[in-house]
Amino acid sequence: MSIDFTTLALGDRLGQGGQGTVHQVRNKRINKGVADGDWAVVYKEYSAAVLPALDTAALESAVALLSRLSDSEARWLCDKTAWPAAVVHRQGRACGFLMRAVPDRFRFTLRSLTAGSPAQPRLATVEYLLNDDSYVTGIGLTVGDRDRLLLLADLAATLHRLHGFNVTVGDVSPKNLLFALTPRPECFLIDSDAMRLRGASVLPQAETPDWQVPPGEKRATPASDVYKLGLLAVRLFARDQTTTDPAALAQTGSGLGDLARASLDLDPARRPNPAAWAEELAAAAATATNQPKKNQQKQKPKPARQHSGPAVTGRGSGRPGSIGAGSTARPGSSTGTTAAGLKRALGTLAAIAALVALIAGGHQLHSRAEAVRAAHEPARSSPSLPDPFTTPPDSADDTAGNLGDPYDDPGDDTSTDPADSDPGTPSATPTDPIGTAEVGDCFDDHGGGKQADLSPADCAAGTFKVARIRTGTTDLDSCDGVTDSDESVSSAVYDRVLCLSYQSSGGSAFHAHQGDCVFGAPGDEEWSTQSCRTGTFKVLAAYRGTTSHAKCESWPHYNYWRSMKVAGNSALDVMLCLSMNYPDDAGYAIRNECLVKSGNTFTNVGDCGKSNVYVTGRTSTYNDASFCGSDGSTTWPSTDYPAFAYTVCWRWR
Repeated sequence: MSIDFTTLALGDRLGQGGQGTVHQVRNKRINKGVADGDWAVVYKEYSAAVLPALDTAALESAVALLSRLSDSEARWLCDKTAWPAAVVHRQGRACGFLMRAVPDRFRFTLRSLTAGSPAQPRLATVEYLLNDDSYVTGIGLTVGDRDRLLLLADLAATLHRLHGFNVTVGDVSPKNLLFALTPRPECFLIDSDAMRLRGASVLPQAETPDWQVPPGEKRATPASDVYKLGLLAVRLFARDQTTTDPAALAQTGSGLGDLARASLDLDPARRPNPAAWAEELAAAAATATNQPKKNQQKQKPKPARQHSGPAVTGRGSGRPGSIGAGSTARPGSSTGTTAAGLKRALGTLAAIAALVALIAGGHQLHSRAEAVRAAHEPARSSPSLPDPFTTPPDSADDTAGNLGDPYDDPGDDTSTDPADSDPGTPSATPTDPIGTAEVGDCFDDHGGGKQADLSPADCAAGTFKVARIRTGTTDLDSCDGVTDSDESVSSAVYDRVLCLSYQSSGGSAFHAHQGDCVFGAPGDEEWSTQSCRTGTFKVLAAYRGTTSHAKCESWPHYNYWRSMKVAGNSALDVMLCLSMNYPDDAGYAIRNECLVKSGNTFTNVGDCGKSNVYVTGRTSTYNDASFCGSDGSTTWPSTDYPAFAYTVCWRWR
């Protein structure tokens, strides 16, 4: 089936990715006259950059598959995937295709972690489920282990049936997989034009980072789909974005752990088929419940501290998405007797721990993302847009100047003069790292959990630099607000705290904050903070303890992300949600948006009555005035990131 572009009445732009842009279609429907049919459709227009690689014959073959299948099979395919339904041509050349719009059951209302922020409708991508339960609950989802098993079973059955049609998914990843929980857990696959039909691909096969097949293995095969199904099962139960350890999945008490290990075998021939997964998952779900595990407890958050910047909602577990003081009590919990008993028990344990630390002279460790930290999102000045891709940022991201720090002395707080210390504090020995440390010294930390094991080191990537020293205290929270402090270490013997800053190979962008601008060339490991000029990226949000970009979606003008991992300490991982700094507001303008044109500058003043032009179209091709026809055009290229180039068409109002 083929449709000419000129016959389409396009509505809102629904999303934009690396391959093209998806638009609402107002005048087309598919599956009319069928019970529960008459579906809305959307149009995906390929960007000019990918058109040379487009295999039009493969796209036409994908569309033709619907007519070759029986009515029930074709209906099933469009119920489980956003399968191409018609090729769209412009001036005789394929430029995109129509597909069924995502059914409403695969959306959910995202509850913001920021108090007062409105709830936002969102595509229910599985990315959201690869976080801990506190985050998932905090954004408004209730998902238990039985739900997870049934969702995986539905995906396994879907893959098995697709393979029977000679279709392989290829890029099986959480951003291409949607979920619904009612009336039953099920999946829906998007980016279906990236699938391979009878060995043919519409565009060259691509893979999502951290979801690649082993090096040298062919992509988009039945065996590669099973490999990624195994990854998803492991990570869905571990509540983790990158792990390959099936331990959490194996705790279901079924054979799923063994099935996962077999699916992750480096030899594709030794992997099971999806039907084996579907059978095992269905059997496990029959005896599973959605009740939370009894040993999953939250630490009671501390009262929020007042900041002059983004509001802190409370101190939670420090893990991605923790809700902190903004959380409500779970059903059956008591805020009276139980809380009082817990407080007494914690007080007793704290006293014992302090005594043990004093006797042993041990060093206590406090990581920003491990110890109880404020779970919040930076305040937003505008509502979220339905654009593509957040462990809430950490309260320690604020600089000392933003925080009324009660621990700051008027003098030099880095002094090691004995007069600055308590008279009873013993003199530091030359070999004691905390007792002799000075600001600017660097250490390796070989400790684990909450116990530090520091040894002096050259100030290289992977080490911790002393950013500030607090004397006369062992309060690990005294480093709150210290610029770029990632970890705090205390010594009860020397009554001092070291505020440590991790030295990342990712460059100074590792410590970037909301509102900063950063840049690095594609493929470069090291990115730096820079002045906010055209062509750099603005930091919309900086999240600690995660490398998932799932929560970046809610930020207006979000279009890029940058993650930086810390080997051996994922609590310090960083995710930056970024926005390209365009020359003016034309860079983010969409069709029918009103702008003020002054010379060659376009500004959105938020009022069409005060504007003098409106946008009639846009393309990701630089200097494509012919695309605009008789309309005016403004254009901009990005030398390093050509996908961010644009030509925007406009008319006078």
